Amino acid sequence: MTDAPTLARTLIVAPHPDDDAIGAGGLIQRAVASGARVRVVFATDGESNAWPQRFTHKKLVIRKDERARWGAMRREEALEALARLGVERDAARFLGFPDQKIAALARAGCPRILDALRAVVDEFQPTLIVSPSSRDLHADHRALAWFVHRAAGTETPIVTYIIHGDPREERMAVRLDLTPREQLWKRQAIECHKSQILLSRARFLSYARAVESFYAAEHDAVRVDSITSEWLAALRHSGRVLFGSYDGGDSGVQPAADVQDGAGDVPSLL
Repeated sequence: MTDAPTLARTLIVAPHPDDDAIGAGGLIQRAVASGARVRVVFATDGESNAWPQRFTHKKLVIRKDERARWGAMRREEALEALARLGVERDAARFLGFPDQKIAALARAGCPRILDALRAVVDEFQPTLIVSPSSRDLHADHRALAWFVHRAAGTETPIVTYIIHGDPREERMAVRLDLTPREQLWKRQAIECHKSQILLSRARFLSYARAVESFYAAEHDAVRVDSITSEWLAALRHSGRVLFGSYDGGDSGVQPAADVQDGAGDVPSLL
């Protein structure tokens, strides 16, 4: 990453609708306020998070058509949330890859995700890419981090965000303080994801913190998980969700900063 990546064309990459608001809701507001162009890419529609669907439909088995409708609903939630953050609908790109299957596609050597991300990078020419992290406990996040870093190469600056997991503080790249207004609008954006806060309202809203942090690019760390590694991380993630180990403190998800008049560089926003 360069010493001072500019926000002029900021590309946010989210595994699912809601990861953008949770992981970079403050930064998105800051970029928009600075006059930057923002593009948000959603790799999946989040159609396979089964428990909220089971709760909503009062049934154990969710059919394919019901998952498709759920995914369409989550797209609309994402667009509503982006509007709360000041982003126009046409700035969103939905790639429509299968939810919960990004790691499997990486193991299979599927070229479609890499090709789609490269097309976005070539068209948008981002000055900064905001990527999920290989340290995240969710398999879709780790696998997408691998795809993003390959698509971007080493020329485009990348910072990463962690939603489920523990960051390494020595890899901290940018630590940003949200204003009360930015924190409120981030919370309102998260609340737009009504399907996700049905069963986890307190956990989701705890991500509307006063601090967001980004971490260094992970060209040295991204990898394709084995099935065993994926399952072990999934067990850790499930345990934290079930037993409330994801706190609302200054760890895990964190990224944002003070409104600038122009599309300035990231350090100037501290």
